[in-house]
Amino acid sequence: MISHNTMKNQAIKLEAIYRRYQLLAGVIITLLVASHITQTAFANESGLTLPKKPSEAVILALSSDYSQNTADDFLRVFVGDVEKCCEAKNPIAGEYQVDASSIRFVPRFEFSVGQNYVVQYKDATNSNRYRLTAFTITPDKPPRLAEVVTIYPSGEILPENTLRFYIQFSVPMKPHVSADYIKLRDAEGNIDDAAFMKFKQELWSADRKRLTLLMDPGRIKRSVATNLRLGPALETGKNYTLAVDAGWPTADGTQVIGHYSKPFGVSKPLRQLPNIQDWQIVTPSVGTTEPLKITFDRPLDFHSLHKRIQVHSIANERIEGDVRVSNHETIWTFQPEHKWRDRNIRITVNTDLEDVAGNNFIEILDHTVSEAADTIAQKIPQQTLMLTLQ
Repeated sequence: MISHNTMKNQAIKLEAIYRRYQLLAGVIITLLVASHITQTAFANESGLTLPKKPSEAVILALSSDYSQNTADDFLRVFVGDVEKCCEAKNPIAGEYQVDASSIRFVPRFEFSVGQNYVVQYKDATNSNRYRLTAFTITPDKPPRLAEVVTIYPSGEILPENTLRFYIQFSVPMKPHVSADYIKLRDAEGNIDDAAFMKFKQELWSADRKRLTLLMDPGRIKRSVATNLRLGPALETGKNYTLAVDAGWPTADGTQVIGHYSKPFGVSKPLRQLPNIQDWQIVTPSVGTTEPLKITFDRPLDFHSLHKRIQVHSIANERIEGDVRVSNHETIWTFQPEHKWRDRNIRITVNTDLEDVAGNNFIEILDHTVSEAADTIAQKIPQQTLMLTLQ
């Protein structure tokens, strides 16, 4: 017969076993639930929405909510190709927007058209594994052909002391490689590698479509050591070609340009200050939108002409309109937005306006010491022309 103590001990053992099984069952249930939650929080490939436009987000669909702090562990976006992703690479920066059903990734800067990207996200069947999906933002229309549009100064004959050239491209170009593609050649094909200034930062416009080439002033100014040693980069009576060789890649790396060349001859240097009294002006009629036209005595700097000549009323109100520069930068045409209202107007000319040799209304770039002293007395804060319309 089983004693009372024995029965009590057996009951205690059974209770301990029951509690152990209960605890184990709880753990199993917790793991199963966690596994279900974890797996349903991961998306399969059909739950990934890729952007079609630069401003759109990458969206990963989920079935359960979780802390936003873990968003970048579930979803990352990298620049490049799948084959080279993603170890030792940093994901692109951006903002995560999380709700109960999805993660949205919005890049800090819009996605670039033509650039390859890779989305790295959690695998639905294995929480320790990531899936990789590539995408590229394709342009709405075929990309514009990459090419050199033109080179300024546009004239076929340029003065010996021409200071700068502007190369205008159709699309943004890759920087820091201009010296590999831009060459100044003489009539025999010899390249002058010392003609242009070399800067750490090339002189690009903000949209990276215009590059400014500055001739080395030491090759222009008389009696300067560089000029005495190498001579002028351009010599009167000789012919040259400014060439942009083929193969220069665009900023996004999707195209390269073809060859472009600008042949030109060289005339005597320009060593006189510009003077508005030498300009020829055709005035429009009051009550019309006829253009105002100014013809210069020399070619002026193309980009200076778009910002350093302005039209004002007698009351000093700016008259708005469009500027057109033509005839090898010797004609400036102003088309008003509205009809000419006042018979009397003012043309104001910023004294920093330069000709193609870098001479402005204050001083000559290529001057001797005595010429520099002469120009000091001629300094005028602003040039103004008073016009009476027809």
